[in-house]
Amino acid sequence: MPTYVYKCPNCGKFELFQEMKDKPLESCPTCNKPVKRIISGGVGVIYKTNGFYITDSKASKDSHAS
Repeated sequence: MPTYVYKCPNCGKFELFQEMKDKPLESCPTCNKPVKRIISGGVGVIYKTNGFYITDSKASKDSHAS
């Protein structure tokens, strides 16, 4: 579920987990004042691997021997 950031004029910024199909909040859950959802850049792409580089190549057997 995505995390959305809202700004309340009274309480400040707060985060809320919501499904994408949920309607945006209209009032603060703490003080009931009107809130605005803040557009954020998100986290971008997350690679869940060990990583790689363009210069990576298969190491030869001799490269580890000293």
